[in-house]
Amino acid sequence: MSTSRPVILCIAALLCAVTCAQQPQPATQPLQDDTTDVLATVDGQAITADQLWWYLENTLGGQLLDQMIVRTLVVQAAEEQGLKVGAPEVDEAMAKTIEGHGSQAGFQRWLAQSGQTEKGLRLKLQEDLLLDKLMRVHMGLTEEGIRRFYDSHPDQFSEAPRVYLLDIVSRTVNDAYAARERLAAGEDFATLAREVSVDPTAEAGGDRGWTEPGDVYCEPVKAVVFRMQQGEISDPVDCGDHAHVFLAQEVRPARPIPFEDARDAVIERIEEQRGITEELYISLLKQRADIDVAWSATDYLNGVYADLRAIKVVVDGKRLELATAPMLLPSGNLLIPAQPVLEAMGAEVTWQPEGGVIEAGRDGMELRIVRGVPILGAGGAEIDMREAPRIDGAMLMIPPREPIEALGGSVEWNRAENTLYVTSRAEEDVDEG
Repeated sequence: MSTSRPVILCIAALLCAVTCAQQPQPATQPLQDDTTDVLATVDGQAITADQLWWYLENTLGGQLLDQMIVRTLVVQAAEEQGLKVGAPEVDEAMAKTIEGHGSQAGFQRWLAQSGQTEKGLRLKLQEDLLLDKLMRVHMGLTEEGIRRFYDSHPDQFSEAPRVYLLDIVSRTVNDAYAARERLAAGEDFATLAREVSVDPTAEAGGDRGWTEPGDVYCEPVKAVVFRMQQGEISDPVDCGDHAHVFLAQEVRPARPIPFEDARDAVIERIEEQRGITEELYISLLKQRADIDVAWSATDYLNGVYADLRAIKVVVDGKRLELATAPMLLPSGNLLIPAQPVLEAMGAEVTWQPEGGVIEAGRDGMELRIVRGVPILGAGGAEIDMREAPRIDGAMLMIPPREPIEALGGSVEWNRAENTLYVTSRAEEDVDEG
């Protein structure tokens, strides 16, 4: 299949922005042809448009086409979300890039050395900014999403209770009671602390300053001091090898942090819990898209995209060839064919199609899995599974985690690769062996 030659200029402009892998195709370089455009001469030898096109087809064609496919997917997703990147945003990003190179002259040197133009860089910055906006929406980092996360996690965005404590430390509970009686008789707390406390704070009148729950290691102390009222003196608190008597000089109860003050922390927490990489997000876009590569030089990409969409199972580093494909349910839960995966882990498996029952055993652990029943029989225990097993293609499909872990294995779901990685024996079992 031939492709319009004017596309060369568009593709050549993208050379520095490409990161995807390519499988080069063997070919014979075309001879020089006086009828084609001469793009450059090197010591009198011409480089023609046909030669450049041949080179692109056989070296960078797949990379460039994949990059343009990604750009199309990003633009489509942005249109669906109503997202745009305006000139002021690109101007700001350009200004930061120039500043990062020290001066306009330094920036121009960097452009020349990297083979870029300002126009090409602006286009790349615009695409990066659009991708960043899409990823933020995907993670729920919109104003509405940030506020919703804040409202639904009040315990994560509140100031801990604080108490300003004076403290008398005694070696025994009896000594602490004696100090408490003298305080009840009217003696000054700080003066008494200097006289009888065995703690280094005695010199400062027992002044411990502001104390939060995370500062306290003795649980009985924690149970007492954060329930005290301002000005209250505690009864002796026994910590085993010593005892305390406290004065709550000032008390500040726990309070929610106002949303505007907590906003940066909320964003950070969302990114920790839902954070995705650019690679993962692009992979998800490709998995959802219907992509058909018609350029013969790069049609191998059809296989790459098809494999990316397929859910794969790898057991101990070996990819299984499965007659019945795993399925990802609308709930987000995964079902895998039970028999081949459990057998790959080294289990002995009996499949009873008429009853929809699988029995599997390894190392003394016996499993029983029944179609339509979301409970795993594991030895003498019953374990709830995320989904009820079901029949597909004459194969019992099961949620993987509970049965695999019951046999002593482990699972890891890689969203970017659309792959379930199974280790037949957990790390600790391998170490013990």
